[in-house]
Amino acid sequence: MIPEQPLATGGYLGADSLVRPFVLATERTPDHPALIFGDETLSYGALLEQLRRTGAGVAALRRDGAPPRVALSLGNRPELLALFFGIVAAGGIVGLLDPKWSAAQTAAAIETFRPDLHLTTETAAGWIAAQPAGWTIPAIDPKTPFLVGFTSGTTGRPKAFIRNQGSWLATLEASRVEFGIGAEDVVLVPGPLVHGLGLYGAVEGLSAGATVRVQPKFDGTDAAAQLAECGVTTLVLVPTMLVGILDAAERDDRRFPALRRVVCSGAKLAPAVHDRLAALCPDAAVLEYYGASELSFVSLRSSREGAPADSVGRPFHGVELSLRDDDGLPVQRGRPGTVWVRSLMLSDGYLGVTDGAGYRERDGWGTVGDYGWIDGEGWLRLVGRAGDMVITGGLNVYPAEVEAVLRAHPAVAEAVVFGLPDPYWGDALSAVVWWRGNARASLADLRGWCQGRLEGYKAPRLVFAASDMPLTGSGKIARADVRERAKLGGPGGGLEVVA
Repeated sequence: MIPEQPLATGGYLGADSLVRPFVLATERTPDHPALIFGDETLSYGALLEQLRRTGAGVAALRRDGAPPRVALSLGNRPELLALFFGIVAAGGIVGLLDPKWSAAQTAAAIETFRPDLHLTTETAAGWIAAQPAGWTIPAIDPKTPFLVGFTSGTTGRPKAFIRNQGSWLATLEASRVEFGIGAEDVVLVPGPLVHGLGLYGAVEGLSAGATVRVQPKFDGTDAAAQLAECGVTTLVLVPTMLVGILDAAERDDRRFPALRRVVCSGAKLAPAVHDRLAALCPDAAVLEYYGASELSFVSLRSSREGAPADSVGRPFHGVELSLRDDDGLPVQRGRPGTVWVRSLMLSDGYLGVTDGAGYRERDGWGTVGDYGWIDGEGWLRLVGRAGDMVITGGLNVYPAEVEAVLRAHPAVAEAVVFGLPDPYWGDALSAVVWWRGNARASLADLRGWCQGRLEGYKAPRLVFAASDMPLTGSGKIARADVRERAKLGGPGGGLEVVA
């Protein structure tokens, strides 16, 4: 049964600016380490000074009352967080551009965002230093947009979503209740700050007065060393990065004595990863949340609440869920439907022209088209996204459902399921798996495993094994790349055919 959730007291709701929690944390402990980046440590007071300089420079860009737009093309640099807070404090809009993008991708994002200022790794620090000191932080209308981010694009071209300050204050309040990060915590954010999970993890920690540790780029060995030696209490990352850290920790025989919570999103953790993490730090809570850039938090599966392994947990604090049919009508509990969300954390939609897919809003409810069902005890299970559905032999299959079953197989660490063109089936249900260590399984074994847990037609007819894992810039599996490799017929795409 889903446990009752605590009522929020205090917190961030009602703050006169998204940066106010950080400013208040600075006033309490100005000399406390705010940001540790390699050998460089920045105190809360020093970070606030950079915020004020940034805010002064951005405020000077304001024309005709429109929020200034500042594009940031930075890797994981200390300046990125100072710029983020300063732009937001001035009522400006941050446009996050991934420095790993191609020139064409960057040009397309710039055309969509149309910034008043574009700062890069080479220009950011000098620009901050050139701005005047002593700027006063104003109150900002919570409806003011502050962020244009780009979805991770695991299945298609990224879209530019818009968030306003009030929605992130509500998000900070919700995660304060669920995660409980405080000033005594040390938060490790090993992933890219240009993506939502990493940026939010850092901002959440700094808003709470914690110390945030950031890597220049992800390094599993270094992250494992920090977890073992630096008093890290909180780890925020995607599953693929956690696997890299566990690999390094097991190889170097490290333990994580201070770790109390692992906050993970982007994909479900495989059971094997849960087991490996529990062996290293059995007292750490694993907090897997399901969400989307456009929706923010949707549900939470905590290792301390007894949620079924194949679920994505219960509604996150402050979230209402409604599962609906194609006509927009609620479905009965236990029946599948499109997942609709109502909360104070929803986005303001997309910037620029889109293809009509993705986020939709109706009467205060939003959806990104995910499909799922809620069981009798209130746990949410995801089946997939309408656009991911495979039609094989005239029957509908949602890959996420099959992937969850494959990941539970003793020999499988990770799996991606999709359709491949077939003259008989239309799409032949197919999978790429990554083996768990030295374990292996045959096609018959994997099909039998699926048939014992799903309808027979949901068992993949073709299975390939991969040794490497293509990732997006945010660290998620690049599903489109995996499918393209499989279309080349196994060896042609660097895959092994499982017989």
